[in-house]
Amino acid sequence: MDVFEAIVSHRRSGRPFVLATIIKTHGSSPRAVGARMLVFADGTITGTIGGGRFEKLVIDDCLAMHAGGSGNLFKRYRFTQNGADAIGMQCGGEAELFMELFDSPNRLVVFGAGHVGRQIVQLVQGLDFSVMVVDDRMNLLADLGPEVSTVLTDAGYEKDLPPVDEKSYVVVVSRSHQCDRAILLHAIDKNCAYIGVIGSKAKIAKHLDYLKSQGVGEDALKRLSAPIGLDIKAEGPREIAIAIVAQLVAVKNRTQID
Repeated sequence: MDVFEAIVSHRRSGRPFVLATIIKTHGSSPRAVGARMLVFADGTITGTIGGGRFEKLVIDDCLAMHAGGSGNLFKRYRFTQNGADAIGMQCGGEAELFMELFDSPNRLVVFGAGHVGRQIVQLVQGLDFSVMVVDDRMNLLADLGPEVSTVLTDAGYEKDLPPVDEKSYVVVVSRSHQCDRAILLHAIDKNCAYIGVIGSKAKIAKHLDYLKSQGVGEDALKRLSAPIGLDIKAEGPREIAIAIVAQLVAVKNRTQID
């Protein structure tokens, strides 16, 4: 896999990496301008900028970015023993690098590939979300497009559900109350960035009673957006999806909607 294929693959999967690119050289340099390398948080790499001590120092700088440094870094490395920016080599040249951190994107997990779920997938294209759709119907998952990850579960939404965490935006739009409850039990206590479930106020009240009966605490229940989406009097799958995606963006951007 070359560097560009790896960039696309890891952006889709959500794996963070730093892209290090040689943008200028002078004198003797291990690689020419345009050489690229991806550095992952565990220290593994894809591609190379020349190997040896120089590459090791660049990897260390990229790992510092993973650990909480700046989102990008411009740095000069001089292949000399002494002087400013010297890295203890004797080649006598230098290279300037630009390093950019690509952190995990916001992860949207849509439980349900029916009418509303499919509209949501269409609307979030181009937004800052990687998208995963979970359903028990293979035929509905098969044509969502190459940009969407899919997970096939069982009819009760109890098996092979993907893990969710604080970077996950969870949208529950499955085809039954029982499936909704199985999904909510899976996700409600994971401190997700967002979790919402579709349904009427009466249906939501029953969900809340059920979750309480299963030992779900009040703090977790308060994080639930239900009924899901902004109140724009939406009708039909498209308008409902618009209301949901608008709420997702508001939460992502930490915008208060009255």
